[in-house]
Amino acid sequence: MLILKKYNSLKSFLKDRVFLDKNEKKFIKYNKKKWENDNKKNEGLILVDLFSWNPLIFFWSYIANLIALKKNYKIKYFYFDFDQNRMSKFKHYIGKAKKIFKSFNVTKGISEYDFIYSKQDLIKYNRNFKKIKSKRNLINYHKDGIKIGDLIYDTYLRIHYEPTVKLDDERLKNIFLRSEKIFDEVKNYFKKNNVKILIPSHVCYMCYGIIVRIASKLGVSIVKVKAENGSNAGFRLTLLDPKYNLDEPRYYNYKSIFKNFSKKEKKKAIIIGKKIIKNRISGKFDNNIPYIKKSTFQKSSSSKIKNIQNKPKIILFLHCFYDNPHRFRSMIFNDFYEQIYFILELSKQLKNYQFYFKSHPNEYKGFFDIHKKISKEYKNITYIDQDVSHYEILKLKPKCIISNHGTVAHEYAYFNVPVINTGDNAHINYDFCLNLKSKKDFKNTLLKLDEKIKKINFDKKNIYEYLYMHYEYVRNINREKQLLNDSYFASKNININKTSEILKRYIKTSKKTDIRIKDYIHFFLNRNGI
Repeated sequence: MLILKKYNSLKSFLKDRVFLDKNEKKFIKYNKKKWENDNKKNEGLILVDLFSWNPLIFFWSYIANLIALKKNYKIKYFYFDFDQNRMSKFKHYIGKAKKIFKSFNVTKGISEYDFIYSKQDLIKYNRNFKKIKSKRNLINYHKDGIKIGDLIYDTYLRIHYEPTVKLDDERLKNIFLRSEKIFDEVKNYFKKNNVKILIPSHVCYMCYGIIVRIASKLGVSIVKVKAENGSNAGFRLTLLDPKYNLDEPRYYNYKSIFKNFSKKEKKKAIIIGKKIIKNRISGKFDNNIPYIKKSTFQKSSSSKIKNIQNKPKIILFLHCFYDNPHRFRSMIFNDFYEQIYFILELSKQLKNYQFYFKSHPNEYKGFFDIHKKISKEYKNITYIDQDVSHYEILKLKPKCIISNHGTVAHEYAYFNVPVINTGDNAHINYDFCLNLKSKKDFKNTLLKLDEKIKKINFDKKNIYEYLYMHYEYVRNINREKQLLNDSYFASKNININKTSEILKRYIKTSKKTDIRIKDYIHFFLNRNGI
């Protein structure tokens, strides 16, 4: 039985990572013909992430080659393994990806497979790890003036599905040592090579984020495909702000940008923003948030809220514990696990309120043990089922909602329900919710809730303005609506995107689609001075 299991595992590995299937072979042939380039000049380098996701790969083939042709740059890849699982420790793990990338002129740049740890490296890295005395120490850890601790923190949570960091965990130490080595090797690579453009798949986690932050510090332009729903929808390009390097639009500038609109533009924007929220709360599918497959505003709900008491209600909307908690510029708590336990302890002092907590609609189904643990330890807080509609919650007439950066901030504000955010978030420019800066501020707000929520301005025009800026304006800055369509890169059936079947679509790309993609990229490059 064990031998059969090993055989099947090896067979799967070879199929997924080493040997090309017929669709991949045809795609490689198509690329070689399409992107034939005998450019011998090397006036700079483009570094592309060797990341195996076909919708991104197809878009990158255009971006990298159009920039290379325009600037006489060479294209190379970077690769640092995400989780170092049993199979990914072998070089053949990226064998197939290397062949596909080579077909559109991407050759080897820097790879973790080539790293050699010297005795001096290990002494230095271990010494640095011993300096980490707390979670906050780790989050704020800087190397050569560049912050990488939050990337290490989030990588540990995501790889090992731990809700919070355990500082004495050997697995954390391993991630820390790898991060130190990646940092040193990347910095050395940039010193020896004239890197001009970086094209990463992500900006979070140590295997992507470290090279992004080093590149940014050195003045390298970082061009990223911004897409939604696991890079299956909402495809567009963005030039990262070198000050923050976030995989988010520049939400902290929304007010100043909107202020410069003409009266006519402002009026039109408010109308569009109003339509967005009206559609959202109608219970229809909202393609602005395609990762929510089933509307959370459906008026009927099979699940009802239990244990309703005659007290004002405070409801905590949870985020996924494991999925990149430090995606914004800052947050009050070290992670979402600490957030909920701080609130649970505080709830003991606030017996005049009834507390509820609800998991994210996309929370991993297999990771509800923590919720059970919370319900068992704190009898005064009630769990709301994942599929309960917002309309069921609104019937409770909540005193306030607590989130970190969720869409509930504008959704509940629309219904005049106070929302408290515990970290930086996309609504930060607006006063239709409370954006708090410290644990002390948060605790004081809950203890004096009636007084504090009076500061909230529920003017719906501000909500409409935000919705326009976040879901309409930033998604059409580069004429995306006129020039791009998600169908160019991905199928609506995500299962197809996960296989080589999607490559058939790319091979059959029409001349019209090809021109539109190229026009879009040229417009983006010219607008951003690349």
